[in-house]
Amino acid sequence: MESWAWRHRRTLWSVGGVLAALVVLGLSVRAPVEQWWLARQACGGELPAEDLEIVRSGVTLGAYEESYDAESGRYVCVLRSDEHQVVVAVETFPPGRERDRELSLAGSSHAPHAVLPGGLPGFEDGNSLVYLMPECPGRARDGERYRLPVSTWTYFARSRAEKAAMLRLSVRMTNKMTEKLGCGGEPLPAPQEGAVPDRGAYVPRAEAEGTACEALATARVPEAGPNGVVRIAVADGGVVGRCTLYGPGDEEGYRDSGEDRGRPLVELTSWRGTWVGGMREMGSGPDPLPLGEGAAREPESTAYRAWAVARCAGEDVGYAAHWGYDYPYREPGTEAGPPTEAEKREWRERLRTYVTAFAEDQVRRGGCTDLRVPEAP
Repeated sequence: MESWAWRHRRTLWSVGGVLAALVVLGLSVRAPVEQWWLARQACGGELPAEDLEIVRSGVTLGAYEESYDAESGRYVCVLRSDEHQVVVAVETFPPGRERDRELSLAGSSHAPHAVLPGGLPGFEDGNSLVYLMPECPGRARDGERYRLPVSTWTYFARSRAEKAAMLRLSVRMTNKMTEKLGCGGEPLPAPQEGAVPDRGAYVPRAEAEGTACEALATARVPEAGPNGVVRIAVADGGVVGRCTLYGPGDEEGYRDSGEDRGRPLVELTSWRGTWVGGMREMGSGPDPLPLGEGAAREPESTAYRAWAVARCAGEDVGYAAHWGYDYPYREPGTEAGPPTEAEKREWRERLRTYVTAFAEDQVRRGGCTDLRVPEAP
């Protein structure tokens, strides 16, 4: 006959097993509830659930930080994984030190990595970082047009589906920020289904005629010859565009993503707005681009960079030309040493010619006014 003590011990074991099962079940239920709560609460609860689920790519959420200064218009939100990596980060950059530092970096990193579709006023920098700069008349000063830079970083966005979700998320959060900050401008249009940032087209030099990079189709760049390749990274509504002329694609070490092109020889860029002061790039030499707020905005040319200025729809626009990385270079057998004055004069004149042709074409296409180009030396 079973003793009372044995029956009591067996009952405790049964209860213990039930409690253990309940603990395991509780933990398994709590995890998705915590993930849902983090996704729902982060960034003021404005992150679109479906797009966040796509860009996080199965990453476990860990925590989020959020801060807002209503007076200055500075907003920061960062949602991190359980390993402290950024999943989504949203920031606004009103005038001030943070804005100058951020946009100086953006303007020095060979932007755009990709242009945005649908007339969106912005670009993608490297590593899935999207900058949008919508109109913000509610915070404009002295009658000047003002754009509010908003960055959205979706660290894990890699595939086309993730990039499309990244773009939708960026537009939504930018519209929420302009609403929160009382910008009063028109909200940005939602991207079309499946639309993603575009690295631009790479075309034979002759095929650049009639495009926004037409100036590189006919420019005198002897090293390019008829077999050069032009990258066209200019989009309607974009705040920055780029045209790059590459040499023939038979030089080992200058192939990129399977494209048959050589070293970059000449770059033409256009910048809309007063946010890019002090920009420097590889190949542009020691001369900063004086197009920032408060700058003189005078056209100029040097041996390493030339720029022109204009007004488009009441907004300042700059156009620049500079050499590609490690160019101009000397032919084999040329005497080593610093460039001669004759060489520097030739480089300056060629860059002045390039930027003048580019700016005149861009002004014609955009219906711009008040074009000023560098004077002939």
